[in-house]
Amino acid sequence: MGNELGVEILSRLVDGNRTVSEIVEQIYGVKSSEEGFFTCYTRTRREVRKLESKGLVSRSLLGRDRPYRLTNLAVINLARIGGREEQLRVVPRVDIATYFVTLVSAVPLVLIASEWVEFSQPVTSSLFGIFCVLLGISLCRFLQALRRVF
Repeated sequence: MGNELGVEILSRLVDGNRTVSEIVEQIYGVKSSEEGFFTCYTRTRREVRKLESKGLVSRSLLGRDRPYRLTNLAVINLARIGGREEQLRVVPRVDIATYFVTLVSAVPLVLIASEWVEFSQPVTSSLFGIFCVLLGISLCRFLQALRRVF
C-alpha cells in the first residue's frame, strides 16, 4: 500500500466516507482555520490521489462536497492482508491478455475492410464471429474491473 500516510488514510476511510479536510483534521488534529492546515491538506490530497490512481479510493463524480470512500478492490485487498491469498490488481494479467487477443483478432478484420487482404466468405465470417466473442469477453472483464474500482 505504500507509506504510513496512505495506510492512515485508508484506516480513516474504513470508518466511512470522508473529505480530504476531514481526513486532515483526524490525522493531524489541525482545523482549517489554523496555521499549517494548507501544508497538511496538500500532503494528504497528494497521497489520496496516489491511492485513487491505484484504485483503492474513489469519490462520486457529481456534487459539491465529494467525500472519498474505499473501493471494493480496497476492501478485498484489506481483507486479504496477512492471509495466504495474493492481493488483487486493478487490471489482472488475464484481462490484459484478453484485451490483447481481442485487439489482435481485430487486425485481420481491419485489413479485410480496407481491402488489403481478401479471404473467402466462410473464413471472414469465422474471423468476425471469433472477434465478436472475444469482444464480449473483453467488455465483461472491463465492466468487472470498473465495478471493483468504482
